[in-house]
Amino acid sequence: MSLQARKAALIILSDVADNGSFLNLSLKKYLPEIKEAENRRFAAALASTAVQNMIRIDYILDRFVQSKRVHKIIRNILRLGVCQLMFFESVPVSAAVNESVKLAAAFGKTDLKGFVNGVLRNISKNLGNVAYPDRDGQSADFLSVFYSYPKWLCEKYLTAYGFDFTQNMLSYNADTALTCVRISKDALQSIGIGDSFLPGRYFEDARYLRNAPSIERMPLFISGAITPQGESSMLCVRAAGISPEDDILDVCAAPGGKAAYASVLCKRLTAMDIHPHRVELIRKTFGRLHVQNAQTLAGDGTVFNPEFNEKFDVVMIDAPCSALGLLYRKPDIKIHKKAEDIPQLIGLQRALMQNCAKYVKPDGKLLYTTCTVNPDENGENVTWFLKNNADFILDDFSSDIPQELAGRIRDGTLQLFWHIDGIDGFFIARMRKLK
Repeated sequence: MSLQARKAALIILSDVADNGSFLNLSLKKYLPEIKEAENRRFAAALASTAVQNMIRIDYILDRFVQSKRVHKIIRNILRLGVCQLMFFESVPVSAAVNESVKLAAAFGKTDLKGFVNGVLRNISKNLGNVAYPDRDGQSADFLSVFYSYPKWLCEKYLTAYGFDFTQNMLSYNADTALTCVRISKDALQSIGIGDSFLPGRYFEDARYLRNAPSIERMPLFISGAITPQGESSMLCVRAAGISPEDDILDVCAAPGGKAAYASVLCKRLTAMDIHPHRVELIRKTFGRLHVQNAQTLAGDGTVFNPEFNEKFDVVMIDAPCSALGLLYRKPDIKIHKKAEDIPQLIGLQRALMQNCAKYVKPDGKLLYTTCTVNPDENGENVTWFLKNNADFILDDFSSDIPQELAGRIRDGTLQLFWHIDGIDGFFIARMRKLK
């Protein structure tokens, strides 16, 4: 593979690790500069694999690099080198080392070429001798290092789910070449299932594209026939149990995918988000998908709006959350998310539930969803809400979702796991307001 591909991978890795950028956005930004498709794929795979396995890679580097002060760009060059040595069998050891040395020179660190060369050659000879934390005596450390998940998160999962479940969850490898899209009813009749459009796991109007180019440039996207949307997201809308005459409020609606799906099922829909620029995203989504029965507005879901008091048949809260249910396919979240972020999120989630409950009609439904597998943001929030709102009860939604998932409902709520269900780790709870 070319030095240009490795340069792009280094820029992407640095952008994510040092600048806090999202991996998917960084890939979109820098990969188009590479002309050859094979080199683009290699750069994407190298950068993504390095981000996915950064904790393990750093663990190894720390055993071979004595200096605590290593320049950021050199650290990232070493990360890419170790990544190739560990996870890219098609890359010869000599290429992994020599191309890393060239990267150091290309980024103005000629005086450190020998350092890069020495470290990577030493690692290549001793990689099999690296001792990892003890699986039984240091369970959280072992899981954290071996599967590259933050230790605080491994400790949380171990407490909630036990070792075997946690290991199965963290070790799951998703097919990252697949992208799920929702397809319109009209397009369903003209687009069959084949190499280009693979069938959804649970929904007829879901399709998977393999190694899709930029979906935003596809004619089907531009015309509104398809839109990127995971089956977990579609499931949330179906779990709301929407009827044709319902008046719906989607409180945290941006960028508008769930709201657009819900609009197909209801009479009227109001899509709200706190930030005006995100409301504009909803409008663009609605325009492209030809949504006619919806209005958009900027508003804070935690602040009471008297005009909305007991107005809606269904209120949907897709709450801001830790997004831990997406980690298996969005590894940059593992780098950016911190344990101290969680309490503030829980406070926001509870404030949204408490306020938006006032907007639900008697006998109406409140749908609370997140894209996380953290019990503190999910079941614990629902328990808190029901304790503080005696006029709401959990509402069974098993008849509104695919039967193979209905069996996974526990105590009126559904927690999805990627290694069990093959889709994003969403949480769904539906509550009904008593008459």
